[in-house]
Amino acid sequence: MRRAIFLAFLIALATALPAQAASKKDAGSTERVQFVNVGPYLINLFVDGKPVNGRLALTLEAKDLVARSALTQNSQRIDSILLPLAMEMYAKGRPAPESIHAFKVKSMQALGQQFPGHVVEIYVKLLM
Repeated sequence: MRRAIFLAFLIALATALPAQAASKKDAGSTERVQFVNVGPYLINLFVDGKPVNGRLALTLEAKDLVARSALTQNSQRIDSILLPLAMEMYAKGRPAPESIHAFKVKSMQALGQQFPGHVVEIYVKLLM
């Protein structure tokens, strides 16, 4: 009799624990799904007869999951917006902090026109 009660207790405990663990895991994963990785863009230019090579990777922070899915589905449009701005940033050689800031401002304006209210912030993930 004691064994049956003990086994019933173990079964009830074993079925309740995975549900609690899954709910904790799901709660933490919703914070990371609002980011969209863009690039890397490989930039090869000649400035004053000297080669300038660069690599740029960005992360876009979306407002919510709907905005993230819209940005993900339109990745080619995002590339067509950001790549010319990245080329402009590298046009004078290695980017200075001022040109990086100007790139981020221009990118936010351009993305704001195409995707109003979808992009919260642009983060430079890799700049070489």
